[in-house]
Amino acid sequence: MLNTLKKIAFERVGGTEEERRVFDILAEEVRARGIEPTLEAFEVETFRRGTGEVTLLKDTPVRFNVNPIGLSGSADLDAEFRYIEPSNLPFAEPCPGQIVILPERVSFKHYEQLARIGAAGFIVVNPPGHKPGYHSLKKNFASRFGKIPGAVIGYEAGLKLISNAKHMLHMSLQQDEFVGESHNLIATIEGERPEGEIFVCAHADSVAGSPGAVDNGAGCVEMLGLIGHFAKNPPRRTMHFCFFGSEELGLLGSYAFVERHKAELDKIAVVFNLDVGGDIFGDNKALITGDQDLANFVDSHNKLRGMGLHVTRSIYSSDNMHFARYGIPSINFARSGLGASLGHSIDDDLRNVDERSLRSLAEIALEFAIVTANAIAMPFERKIPKDISDEVTKYFGERFGIET
Repeated sequence: MLNTLKKIAFERVGGTEEERRVFDILAEEVRARGIEPTLEAFEVETFRRGTGEVTLLKDTPVRFNVNPIGLSGSADLDAEFRYIEPSNLPFAEPCPGQIVILPERVSFKHYEQLARIGAAGFIVVNPPGHKPGYHSLKKNFASRFGKIPGAVIGYEAGLKLISNAKHMLHMSLQQDEFVGESHNLIATIEGERPEGEIFVCAHADSVAGSPGAVDNGAGCVEMLGLIGHFAKNPPRRTMHFCFFGSEELGLLGSYAFVERHKAELDKIAVVFNLDVGGDIFGDNKALITGDQDLANFVDSHNKLRGMGLHVTRSIYSSDNMHFARYGIPSINFARSGLGASLGHSIDDDLRNVDERSLRSLAEIALEFAIVTANAIAMPFERKIPKDISDEVTKYFGERFGIET
């Protein structure tokens, strides 16, 4: 597994040539396991990471490097700036032409408020101890409210900005934005039973600037292991395996899939989602986006087999969410810990992953896949109960401004 991960652990932003290259590699890996995959294309608004700096306009100017936030545009502006805590954004007075400093990533609700108060730009302060990453906005933010240039700055630099709030700030950002072609790679192994299909997925893209080893090259190689097993051991139920594109741009691959395959969704009994894995100092987890009986099934099997799996019932910010909108439950397998804290950064690389950790979660996911795919009757209901459905609705509304 680790050798395969080494092939794909490079920056691969959705809709870029690098993402297409990773799909070519994954397609060859699937073929090597005896299955011919299908590649489905869809358009995305995407970007190449750019450069930027902000300058405190003091008697002796002080410059700080920043990372432009993808899909927020370029900028060259002088402005006053102010810090606003996220919980206070809905109550903030208009500050037209000012740059707003925030301590967390910008959601749809944040962006809506920034537009309301007339912000000319915004700066997100990175957590202490982490190198600034390359965040991106979702495609509908600018289309709904116009472009507001944004950047990410390091924690220490953010502290210096806050202590000099009486000065003006110059923000200079340059980045390339374009419409690209992203893909989903799908492999199907037909079963003998016509109902209760199993859908297994992992996203193949990374955030800008990141090799994406833990998030989510690990999930891709884990899924290749499952494909290899079922290619040699055909399941009773039909299984679909999908490497999604452009997850990091806003779950765009899974959205494209469910929109294109609406007529087939009723056949899917459950989704197994592999997102975040391989963490050397980590714990294996199963997050159940579904009914209590699905959680009970996973937890009882976990205890019977002594898997050491942490089972919780909740939503999970990944490709499973678009399936939840159509009433399809999911088991989200993840391994997270110290290395996973470096996700969405240039430090999410192969140093944080080893063969043992990759296999530990892959073997758990495989066991659940074998039991479910070969079940005479499904051991749980295909159901999204109201409490989870409400969380799904809230998630899409606050993160993306999408009504479900």
